[in-house]
Formats: sequence, C-alpha cells, structure tokens
Amino acid sequence: MLAKNIFGTLILLFNTIGMGYLIYLGILSLLKKFVPDETIKENTGTAGKRKRPIIINDNIIPDEDDLLKDMDLSDLDNLNLDDFE
Repeated sequence: MLAKNIFGTLILLFNTIGMGYLIYLGILSLLKKFVPDETIKENTGTAGKRKRPIIINDNIIPDEDDLLKDMDLSDLDNLNLDDFE
C-alpha cells in the first residue's frame, strides 16, 4: 500500500511539473508574439556586416628556413629508432 501511494504521488508530481512547463512555454510564445523584443530590431542592421579581424603583427610564425637554422640536428645521429617500436 505504501509503494502504491508513493508511486501515485510521484505521478501526480511529475504531471504537475509537466503542466507547469507547458504553461511556461505558452506564456513565452505569447510574449514573443505580442511584445516584440526591441533589442533584436536594433541589432538586425549590424548582424549582416562582419568586420575583418585586425592583424597587428603578421610575423608571429617565422619562416621554415629560420626554424631549420636554429635546430641542432647532431643529437639525431645517435638516435635508436628501435626504442619507438
């Protein structure tokens, strides 16, 4: 009997929550229909215009030649590739 009462209470609780959510969604849709948001109308003119990003320093990535000059390749001579298998 106790399990039946708990189960019935949970069903009523979830039904109440579901009905409350449906009422909330209905009120939101009515508000959108009858009270238009003014900020959306103001910003629609600038939404289509996209600004290009400003590149301050485009020398951030050095050329490949400069990277190879700075590398010390003498350590690769005695590298044992069997360790990586």
